[in-house]
Amino acid sequence: MKAGSCFHWGRRLDSRRMKFHFLLSILAVAAPAAFAVKLINRDSSSHDLLVKCSSTAQTSIGGSSTRDLGSGPCTVTVKKTGSSATASGSRNLVIQNGSVSVGK
Repeated sequence: MKAGSCFHWGRRLDSRRMKFHFLLSILAVAAPAAFAVKLINRDSSSHDLLVKCSSTAQTSIGGSSTRDLGSGPCTVTVKKTGSSATASGSRNLVIQNGSVSVGK
């Protein structure tokens, strides 16, 4: 067996093909993160939330912080104000002055 090659499912792969498979596997892992809904709290205070994505959870977010929620669709409700918004894909949900809205 020469250097720079390995066996893959009974076939020999050269180093170029190994690099391609390696890069492809990295993209497969990183791609879902690029399309995650982000929750951004622009308030200086924390908020108690009800978050519905693939499941429902009661959680909180600290002041001036950001959190990844998942690929969506995700609905976030601020418990204190009852404000609610839904986003999916790479959209952001932004909390400002106790209200949540869809951002860029």
